[in-house]
Amino acid sequence: MVELILVIVLVGILSALAIPRFFDRAVYDADTATEQLRSILRYGQKIAIAQNRNVFVQLAPNRIALCFANEEPCAPANQVRAPSENSWSAATRAACGVRTWMCEGRPANVTGNANITVMGFDALGQPFNVPQANAFGGLTVTIAGGGTTRTVNVAAETGHVF
Repeated sequence: MVELILVIVLVGILSALAIPRFFDRAVYDADTATEQLRSILRYGQKIAIAQNRNVFVQLAPNRIALCFANEEPCAPANQVRAPSENSWSAATRAACGVRTWMCEGRPANVTGNANITVMGFDALGQPFNVPQANAFGGLTVTIAGGGTTRTVNVAAETGHVF
């Protein structure tokens, strides 16, 4: 009987500590934003190789987007099409405005910080800074939310996203 009561008390203590974390959406939004960023970067690199042309990655404070030209805002004719219509969250609708564009908005309870704002992938899938004359030193994006921080990197030489 004592063991049963002890187990119930321990489960109660653990649940009191763990349950609030399950309802903290910021943790899940930060994880989702991190994986979306990685996916968009990889997609941009693959599109650059497949279409044999430069693809530019725009890292704005409220969104990440892919374009075929280095322009802000990206003209509809130069927008990289998404493989399917995106989730169309409120953040994406506010930041991008077009469902077919490979653009994703930043969730409201997540912050992001990048060491550059525009980069590109060439036809070989190698990353470059904009303008192209600069040597690419790599991309580092820090995403924070729910008390944790995540990092997304693009390797300088190969364009490997990790």
